[in-house]
Order: sequence, then C-alpha cells, then structure tokens
Amino acid sequence: MMIENSGGNVPKQAVLLIHGIGEQKPMDSLRGFVEAVWTTATNLHKDYKGSNIYWSKPYKLTNTFELRRLTTPENKAGIRTDFFELYWAHLMHGNKLRHVFGWLRPLLIRWPWKVPAHLQLVYWVLLSLISVGIFFAYQATMFNEPLLPPWLSGVAGVTVLTVITGILENIVGDAARYLHPAPTNVQRRNEIRAMGVEVLRSLHERNYERIIVVGHSLGSVIGLDVLYHTWIEFNRDTKGAQAPKMDKLNELEQLARDIVDKKDYSADLVQSAQHAYFHELKSNGGRWRVTDFVTLGSPLAHAEVLLAHDRGNLKRKIEDREIATCLPALEASLHKPPKRLFSYPPDKEERIPHHAAVFGPTRWTNLYFPCRFLVWGDLVGGKLKQVLGEGVNDRPVRTGRWLGLLSHTNYWKLHGTNQHVEELRCTLNLLDQDRPGTNVA
Repeated sequence: MMIENSGGNVPKQAVLLIHGIGEQKPMDSLRGFVEAVWTTATNLHKDYKGSNIYWSKPYKLTNTFELRRLTTPENKAGIRTDFFELYWAHLMHGNKLRHVFGWLRPLLIRWPWKVPAHLQLVYWVLLSLISVGIFFAYQATMFNEPLLPPWLSGVAGVTVLTVITGILENIVGDAARYLHPAPTNVQRRNEIRAMGVEVLRSLHERNYERIIVVGHSLGSVIGLDVLYHTWIEFNRDTKGAQAPKMDKLNELEQLARDIVDKKDYSADLVQSAQHAYFHELKSNGGRWRVTDFVTLGSPLAHAEVLLAHDRGNLKRKIEDREIATCLPALEASLHKPPKRLFSYPPDKEERIPHHAAVFGPTRWTNLYFPCRFLVWGDLVGGKLKQVLGEGVNDRPVRTGRWLGLLSHTNYWKLHGTNQHVEELRCTLNLLDQDRPGTNVA
C-alpha cells in the first residue's frame, strides 16, 4: 500500500475532463481517461513501487457527492496531477422528440448549396433515409396490399419506433437541446455553463500552476463556452504588476497578423508563442492558468451549421466576438495606418486582451479520427482550423479498434499500437516539458 506524501511545495496541475452526450454515469469517463493517460503511461512514473496508481478523494468543486478527485503521486518532473470530471448529464433532463425535431429542422431544410462541402454526403443520406421512412409509413397505411403480415408489421413498427425514440431522446436529445437556443432549452444551457464556469473558477482558486481542459464530443462545445465565459472574469486581471511586459503579446499579435496575411507559419510556432505569452501574462500578475484546451471528436468541426446559420453568419459572430477563435480575432483601430490587434487600447504600450481572446495564452489542440464513407473514423469530429482559427493544432489520429469503425467513443480506448492514445498523452504533456527551466529525460 502506498502512503500519500502531502508536501505543500510540490507543483500541481489539474486536468478537467468534460464528457460527451448520452446516458453517462459519474466517473466512468474519467476513470477510463486516467487509465489511458496516466496509469498505463509508465514513462511518466517515478521509479518506485505503486507509482502507477492514484488516490480517489472527495471532489469539492460541485455540490454532487457522486464525483471524486483522482490524484496522482509525483511524476518524473516532480509534478502531481489532479484529474476532475465536469459531469453535466444530470442537468440535461426532460428531453423530448420535439426538441430533436426543432433542432434538426433548420439543419435539414436548407438549399443544398448552403450545406458545407464536408457535410454534403451526410445531408443527402439523411434526406434519403427520411424519404424512405415516409415511403414505408405510407405503405403501412395501404391495408389492401400490405408488404408484411399485420402482426409482423405491428411488432416491427413498435420495436423500431421504441429504439429510434430512445436514441433520439436520450442521446441526440442532449446535442439538440444544448446546441439549439430555443426558449425550452435556455435553462438547461445556462445551468450547464454556470456549473462549468464555477468549476473552472474554483480550480483557479486552488493555486494550480497549470490547468488543462479536455472536451470530448459535445463536451468540447461546452468547454469552449466555459472557457469563453470564465476568461471574461480574468482578462483584465494584472494586479500587482509594476510595469507590465508586452513583448510576448506583441510577438503573438504579429504572428496573428502574419496568419491573416497568409504568410508561412506552423502549429508548433503558434503554440510556442501562445505559451510564451501565457508566462508573460502570469508574470504581469494575471491569474489565468489554463494552458491548454484539448478537443476530441469535436462537433465544432461543423460550427457553421451548429453554432450559426451558415458560414457567413459564423463569420459575423466571430467578428462580433461572440465566439472565441484561435488565434483571437484581430480588430483594426482607427489609426492610419490601422493597427490590427486583439488587445486594447491600441494607442498605448500597456494593453489588455479583449474578452474573446482566451486563445491568446491558451493553446488549442484538436484530435480527430479522419472519416471515410460515414462509418470509418469519426463522423462527428474533424478539422477545426478552417472554421475556428488557423491557430488550432489539428492532429489526425488512428486506431485499430474495430478496424477503425465508428470510432467516436474510442479516443482513449487502449487497443493494439495505441497511436491515438500516444498522441493524446503527448498533447496533455503531463511532464510539462515546455515549462521554463524544465529538463526531463
């Protein structure tokens, strides 16, 4: 049995996992996630017996007793990690078919040329299935020439209807209610976001040196909202700074301008500049501690139809700073020539990033299984940089589990070579190897 060392000087970091849709049970997702990124990642462990386990402790960030905090011993870099789950499934109750149909209606009833290219196949397959369903429903009313014996038609109809209703209400219903701001959904959306903001705020109060937010599936959309609304409370906070430094902010804004101007850049260069700015912001007295946002199988790949009406409407929301992008959206000042910045006031050296600039100091990495023929890979996830900013580090992954069939729930499922899990471990970087002064073999 291992005895916990509660030394107060040990650096600590937090990982907050936000689960996806469906009838999730508390801690199921988190335990599987920790198994993949810590327990089986023996290269992170110190060389002492029992280093691959963790302690399960009370989770005091929310008012539910179903959750726990999973705490690791020190890793090779001398850092301890606390894993948390932002569990929101219990707040998504009362799903009905009308919620699903209300969400699907504007998605499907649109001109084909207004459907994004990567969704064209899905669009036509869904319309075909709906047409076939209507056809068979009509045939079922033709009592003179039934296709099946009446008793068999009844059993088949009830069975199919029950299965489809269960899927639509209990699984699709979560996405429908969170992504569709109809009056009947607003309270559910508000409760989930408010809880997420409270949890992230509480993590900042616990003096973690680093916080990593991981969102799977719909959890990535929730994560983006939570980061956006929490950042608003922190972006002005530079208390205690005598003479705020702006060098790294200037460099990052220049890089953002270069990207807009179609100059060469790399994802590593962007994330290195973001992390440098994170430490500069911290040295200036800023309390923001989220270094990384990691999305897995994110439906944000389809943001132009899920978060907006179309690409033009999404662009307008980004320009209005209603949606955070990576890198942050630049604004042109009234100077001549105009200064393009994501901080203000533009005429001063000491500037503050705007309220949608959370991905100035926070890196965004997106892992996805490339999709082929709708069923191989992950239909839900995909690339994000085309819609939410060229600074997003899109990283395709692969798995041999089920031969890659329907991989949306497999992002931390161990199987075979586990290239996808290795990529996830690399992204989390629990040794924090890019921390100033860190040198870990």
